[in-house]
Amino acid sequence: MKKKFIQLEETEKVTLQEGHKNGKTKAFQERCHCLVLSSEGYEVKELAGIFRVSEISIYAWFKRWEKDGIVGLRDKQGRGRKAILQKQDLAQIKQTVQKNAQRLKIARQKLKEELGREFSTKTLKRFLESLTADTNAGVNV
Repeated sequence: MKKKFIQLEETEKVTLQEGHKNGKTKAFQERCHCLVLSSEGYEVKELAGIFRVSEISIYAWFKRWEKDGIVGLRDKQGRGRKAILQKQDLAQIKQTVQKNAQRLKIARQKLKEELGREFSTKTLKRFLESLTADTNAGVNV
């Protein structure tokens, strides 16, 4: 396999260093750092060892950088498990929970029948907590 290095302009290098320091996710930070190291002469095999990923992953990061720039290094939407309870179910969930506010197990049972989805009382609690977290996000105490 041919050795491949990323060539970076000084401004690109600074942008990637900022992404490494201030990126929102660890994966994004690592991808930025990987490209900086590559531009400094680290080989793909070394980078794979440093970041504990396959060489194929390193090449994929290179392609994403070349195609989309720093935006290509971000995590793509739609990864991970999809939520059981969705925002579009909010009105129905609110109504059912308000009727059975002191008995979440009963509310869960009714919602399971109405929505046709299996979920635990803990899942319902987490969903309700996420709603209060959304409304409290802008409040400073």
